[in-house]
Amino acid sequence: MKTKIEVKEFRLKLYPEDFYNVKRFYEYELELPIVHQWDRDESKGVMFDVYGTVLELIWKKEKVYKPIVGSDVSWRVPDVWKLFQLFKNKPYIARNLRDNPWGDTSFHIEDPEGFKITFFSKTKNV
Repeated sequence: MKTKIEVKEFRLKLYPEDFYNVKRFYEYELELPIVHQWDRDESKGVMFDVYGTVLELIWKKEKVYKPIVGSDVSWRVPDVWKLFQLFKNKPYIARNLRDNPWGDTSFHIEDPEGFKITFFSKTKNV
């Protein structure tokens, strides 16, 4: 399919209030690889590789914090059942594993500032 816009990379930018806490979550809890990072007085940032997409956390000294509302992401994973077993006792589980009527199985978590991430796989035997 031909489109008017040729996208070479997709980046999702989040502006957390507590930059270091949210960075720790993605780096150590989700174990996302870091592509690039910087830490200056006026600006801090980190770029994580999320299956070929970039998740960027940015903190700027002059930026006024606004909580994220009305937005979330979904990441398709090879085995949502196995992943849920790794996360099921973690405090950031927001919804347990379930089969959905549209043909996938999913659960979701929330990062330290409430941003929702849904993990899903195609439901087995559907």
